[in-house]
This record gives sequence, C-alpha cells and structure tokens, in this order.
Amino acid sequence: MKKICLILLLLLLISNSAAAFELKIEQNEFVESADIYLGEIAEFNEAELNSEQLIELRNLKLAKSPQPGYQKFLNKVLVELSIKNLGYDTADFRLKMPKQITIERKAAYIDISKVRAFVEEKLTEAFKLDSEKLVIEELNNPKSYQIAAGNGEYELQLASHSHFNFGNNNLIIEVVKDSVVQNRLYYRFKLGIKKQVFRSLKDLHYNSTLNRNDFEIVEKVIYQNPDQLVSSWENMQKKELKTTLKKGDYLSYQLIKNPYLVKWGDRLKVTIVKNNVVLSSYVTARERGKLGDEITVENENSGYRFQVEVISENEVKYLSP
Repeated sequence: MKKICLILLLLLLISNSAAAFELKIEQNEFVESADIYLGEIAEFNEAELNSEQLIELRNLKLAKSPQPGYQKFLNKVLVELSIKNLGYDTADFRLKMPKQITIERKAAYIDISKVRAFVEEKLTEAFKLDSEKLVIEELNNPKSYQIAAGNGEYELQLASHSHFNFGNNNLIIEVVKDSVVQNRLYYRFKLGIKKQVFRSLKDLHYNSTLNRNDFEIVEKVIYQNPDQLVSSWENMQKKELKTTLKKGDYLSYQLIKNPYLVKWGDRLKVTIVKNNVVLSSYVTARERGKLGDEITVENENSGYRFQVEVISENEVKYLSP
C-alpha cells in the first residue's frame, strides 16, 4: 500500500513539473494592438510563474495584426515555437488551443465630418484665408472611415509630400496613435476659392482697349489658379486684348497683350512651401515680368537675390534651385 501511495505521489509531482503553467486560447480571438501579443489572446494559469516570467510571456509578439475589419489565421505550432524560443521546454507548459484559430482586429470609426474639419483647418493655414472663402466639394467619400480600435487618443496628420491643388485632390491623411501611423485615409475633394473678378458686360473685340465701364465685379467660385483672373483694376489702364472677349466672360491675364504685371521696384509677396510648412515674406522686384515669367527679386532684409515666377500683380512663387 505504501508503495502504491509513493508511486502516485511521484506521478503527481512529475505531472506538476511537466506543466508549470497552462494557457488557453479560443477558436476566435479579438485584438486591439497593431501586433498580436500572447497576453491579448491567451488565458493564463499562472502556477509556478513569477512576475517577470508572466510579463515576458504576456508581451510575447506572435505576428502582425490584421487590418481593422479583416481576419488572420494563427497556428498552434507557431505559438508553441514562440514560447519555446523564450527558453521553455515542452514539459514546462500546456497549451490548450485548436490547431488553427482566427484573429480579428477590433475596429472604430471616424466620421467624415471630422476629416472634413481637419482638411478645412489645413487649407486655411496653407492659403492664409478664412474658411468662408474656400470651397470644398467632396467627391465619393465614405460616410465614415474604419480605423483600428484601442485605448488612447489618435490624431490626424497629412502624409509627407502632401499638397493642395485647385481643382481635384486625393489627399492622404494618416491616423497616428502613440507616434505610430495606424491607418491611412483617402479624402477626395474639389477645391475652389470665392474671389471677386471682372465679368464683361458686352462683346469686346481683338485690340480693344480695356475700359473699366465695360466690366462688372462679381464673386465667382474658381476651381483653377485664382491668380490667372484679374481681381484688381490697378495696372489695367491702356491694356489691350489679344483676343476677343464675349459678354459674360471673365477677364484673365492670358487675354491681355504684353500684360506686365510686375515692374522694377514693386513690393511683392512670396510664398515658400517646404516639408508641408508654408512661409510667406515680402521681396522687391529687380526685373519687370508678365504672368508666368521668371524674374529676379531681392529679400527686403538680407538683400539676397533669387528667382521667382510671376503669378499675379502682387505675388510671386518661389522656384526651388
């Protein structure tokens, strides 16, 4: 009888030492993190584990998580090998899980209104205009965007090398959480600007001299470079048309003969865009120029001279060297 009890005791000790801890993983598991961690999908029987061992096991990374709304399959063999790579033998643990399980990523949603508000803010910063002046016409966007769920706040940022164009835009917006880009959203829109321009009150012929009384000022939504349309009558005196202009058409610099918009000594605004940062300054023209001409300007403070492109009678665009 004593021998039987001794054998049973030895078997019990052997069985306990053969599985110092036990893990249980169900057929379907959900995760929040960008990576699949053992502690997020497994239920632990923490027998014979100290705190350091438990933390190490819970933080064991098994694979990349699927994108929100998608599934990923995880094999039992992979989980076992990953645990063994930490230094555990087969006898040290017991893993209860199917041969293959399904992992799903928890999802959250960003309403389109929040994305639009973010874009409006960036547009007003870039163009230094009130939001009422800008027109955003959305193009085939979802009502909400699906992103990864999880604790903590997220923020939106423009992807690198993003820029705004008048007309159609397909903007890439990054969802950032804990300094890591979790998702990329695509926001499609048509960008316009409300601007006062000159509309012809009658048909005007080739070689006609411009007369202010032949035009009325109207506010128009422009979906192209707004600086191509004349918005100030200054410098328009004695200018002639190089083509016909029909009643109801808008006056642009391309329709004017030799329209020198900039004269030597004019004070001009120059805008420089670099790494999504918009800088504005004032320079002095050291050449005269028509629309689209490259001219030399001089920085008012440093005296440094550089090349710019004429885009209106009071603004030029910096040309990268």
